[in-house]
Amino acid sequence: MIRPSTLLLRKLITLPPLSPTHTSSRILRRLVPTSSHVIEYQPILILQCSPDLIADPAMRKSDGHEPRMLLESLEEGKVVWREDVGVDDGQWYDVGMVIGEIVEDDEEEESEDVEEWTWQAYLDEPDE
Repeated sequence: MIRPSTLLLRKLITLPPLSPTHTSSRILRRLVPTSSHVIEYQPILILQCSPDLIADPAMRKSDGHEPRMLLESLEEGKVVWREDVGVDDGQWYDVGMVIGEIVEDDEEEESEDVEEWTWQAYLDEPDE
């Protein structure tokens, strides 16, 4: 499908709220480097989430359990990560923070049409 250039959208990659109580995450691993083309359902991030991801403390493995989540993009295009948001810094970021964007592969200038990306997530923890 060919879309006219006036309809091109940039999709902001934000740290998504993975539950109604989820407040923060840290990026453990980016599974695609910047400027890579991604397709729908491609895994792009592994996050470590704050314990409040699971609202009921009785349902957590422990009080301080910080679940890992695998995120897939439901968008297609070129991923551009923010350079000031690190993987190795161990810093926790608030849900909703913009950490990158997905743009058309051939987009040379910034589009004025911006939307938040769509994603899906799965628990990414070893079986015990």
